[in-house]
Order: sequence, then C-alpha cells, then structure tokens
Amino acid sequence: MHTEISGSGADASDDSLATRRLLRDARHFRFSADGIDHTVYQLGQRTDPPLLLMPEMAGFAPGLMAFARRLAGSGFQVYVPWLFGAFLERAPFRNGLRLCISREFALLRAGTSAPVATWLRRLSARVSEENGGRNVGVIGMCLTGAFAIPLVIDPHVTAAVAAQPAIPCSFLFAAFGLRRPAVMRGLNVSDVEIEQARQRLNRGTAQILAVRSRADRLCPAEKLERLRDEFPVGLTALEYADETSRNALGDRPHALFTKEYRLAVDAPADHWSRRAFADLVAFFRTNLD
Repeated sequence: MHTEISGSGADASDDSLATRRLLRDARHFRFSADGIDHTVYQLGQRTDPPLLLMPEMAGFAPGLMAFARRLAGSGFQVYVPWLFGAFLERAPFRNGLRLCISREFALLRAGTSAPVATWLRRLSARVSEENGGRNVGVIGMCLTGAFAIPLVIDPHVTAAVAAQPAIPCSFLFAAFGLRRPAVMRGLNVSDVEIEQARQRLNRGTAQILAVRSRADRLCPAEKLERLRDEFPVGLTALEYADETSRNALGDRPHALFTKEYRLAVDAPADHWSRRAFADLVAFFRTNLD
C-alpha cells in the first residue's frame, strides 16, 4: 500500500522548505524480499513509464531526489529505494566506510553480486506488476552503477543504465593516476550474472547504456572497456567532456546526473551534464513503452 507524504519524509524530522519541495507529492511503501527490507519512494504520474533509480555513494541525498524529480518532469514514474545513509543527507565518505563492511553490499568486492542487487531485481518485478506488467527502466550510479547488469536479468527490465560504475575503486588511480588494470576493469557483479545479462542482450530483449566523464578517475575508461567486451550486442557506451574537464569546484566531473548537473548552473544544452541527461531520456523513450 502506498502512503502519501506531506511536508517531511516519513522517517525524518527535517521539515525544511527544501526537503518539502523534494518530497512533495511523493508516495512511499516498504518492500521486503529475501530477508532485506527497505522503504521505497515514488514520484511522478502513475500513467508514465516506470523507472527504478538506485542511489550513488552519497546516499539518499537531496541531489538524488532532485534527479528523480527531473526524471518525473521528463515524463517518467520514478521509484527510489532508500538503501543506506541518513535521510536526505549527502555523506559519501561515511556511507563508503559502512558499505565496505556491509554483507548486503558484499563488502564492495569485485566479481561478486551484492545480495541487495537480487532484492532490487525483486523490486523491479514488483514495480512492473503494480503497473500492469509494463516494462521497467533502471539506473545505477557510481556504487550501484554496475547493478544495472544483474537487474537486466529480470525479463521486465528492457532498459538499464550503468552511470559511472566505480566499484571496485582503484584509490591509487583516483589519487595519483597510477593504473592497476585488474582493479580498474573490475565490476561488483558475478560472472554468472554477467553471462545471464549477456544472453538477454543477445536476444534483443534488453539494452544497456553505460556513461562516464572522460576526466573521471573513480570510474576509469577501463570499466567501460570491460562492459564493451562483455556486451558486444545491446550496449551503448557514451563518454562526455574531455580528460582536462573540471566542474565549478575545480574537481574532475564524476556524478553526471546529480552533482555535475547541479554545479553547472544555467549551463547551455551542450554542456556535458545536459547532454548526458538528454541522452538518458532519449534512451528510455526508445526502449520503454
């Protein structure tokens, strides 16, 4: 059963104006499967194509919900599970430390699919069911970027986005540009689920879009190269900006759909964050009902 949210989040005491705006008209429900239980928030018109949006390392943060609202404004119904972190607070470092010891996230290991990815696949099936069996799109970002792969195994998922998949992260490369190929090509997904996803793409029943910034050292080019090798059919890989690009803070751009979009105030349509968002919307409009 869905519950309307008025004013503040169901589990939060923060009733600031910004919080109310992010959650206005939102609905929420609890979803349990395989011993895992989380709250899921829903935005958008019930008649629009459904999307499942997974959080990045920053957690269930204002930037995530602002992205969800932007998707809803573009004609999608958006489901956002609150998987970790404080409610509507951005805490990437704290979340990263906790998830490194979380069995739900398989300790962020390479070559291992996290149990929460199976839970997310169950959730995508639930989303399809409550929307009359419609096809579902999914978006993973950073920490959850590669989760697009195990989710595409669900026959209801026809369009999956792997946005700047960063786990496992090569800290030597992120800090100093020192390359360790095995780590940089790693994905936090099992070989078995990669093969199962490949079969769906080969049959033409699903598509994957993978994106990153060329300047990104959290998601190096090797990760997209690995995806191209694993999915010669059904994968579109797009890179934005260039290796010398920096955002308004002087940092290398990473989170194309959240932080980079927010920092690029009044950016023109050809800015990398705007082009990435436009390409994302076009991908879903092509591959969803």
